[in-house]
Amino acid sequence: MYWKNVPIVILFILFAFSAQATDIDKTIIVDGLKRQYLVHLPPGYTAAKQLPVIFALHGGGGEYKGTPKQYNLNAPADKFNFIIVYPNALNKSWSMKGVSSRVRGGGSEDIDDVHFISVLMDTLVRYYKADDKRFFCTGISRGGIFSLYLAQHLSNRIKAIAPVCASIPLSISDNYSFGHPMPVLMINGTADPLILYNGGEGRFTPDNNGVQFNMLPTEQLVKKIVGLNGCNAQATVYNIPDADPSDGCTAAKYSYTGPNADVIFIKITGGGHTWAGGPQYLPKFIIGKVCRDFKAEDEIFSFFISLK
Repeated sequence: MYWKNVPIVILFILFAFSAQATDIDKTIIVDGLKRQYLVHLPPGYTAAKQLPVIFALHGGGGEYKGTPKQYNLNAPADKFNFIIVYPNALNKSWSMKGVSSRVRGGGSEDIDDVHFISVLMDTLVRYYKADDKRFFCTGISRGGIFSLYLAQHLSNRIKAIAPVCASIPLSISDNYSFGHPMPVLMINGTADPLILYNGGEGRFTPDNNGVQFNMLPTEQLVKKIVGLNGCNAQATVYNIPDADPSDGCTAAKYSYTGPNADVIFIKITGGGHTWAGGPQYLPKFIIGKVCRDFKAEDEIFSFFISLK
């Protein structure tokens, strides 16, 4: 047998690698620029089986190494056998044509982050046997906006998205579309001071780029996506139990069904620019309240798993 010729130490290493979750910090050159990303492989990972991939996109001002702790996606990824990829933006802000950045020096339109993500997809398929039919995207704030942006510009490669605390600028909304029906889960708070629920320019919008940060109201964006997917305009509404009355938030789930792709919108009344169930990463007077009635990662995985 072949295995009889393999040293015991190598067999032990192979077993240990496959028996526990693995985080791999990687660099890659894209368009002449050094780019970074973190790959989280679930326990029991083997290149013999294709796995779905979630791109977890950090917010503006953040970096890839801090994203796992904020989003808490690794534990459910281990449970449901997903690969999680945490890419890193340059200058702490994803670059999107027509979408300015609040981060000083960030979001340069000379940087092609859509191409960066596309190259990462190719890399994951080649080296980690990722399933190229099951790429998903999520993220908060700028990461959520970039998820929406990728759903348009890489719609041929992305199966579904789950943006959190996000919208798109009015300046690009008229031409916003998908190449195919795109399942979408959105989670937004009504008291978000940065991405205003009712649209417009939130706190800390750069004075010289206000037009590109005049955001579409949340409910108008939901209506637009519902229309793009050909969903029923009448939603089924489920009130999420108020598990923590002291958090100052309540939440409801609106489900719009379509022939090829559903849209789910979770409205957090009183919720701020925060990840539901996650950390209060900045004071409430800056970002608002964290909803404790559910965990965003649980809803995201439930949504993506339904599409596997």
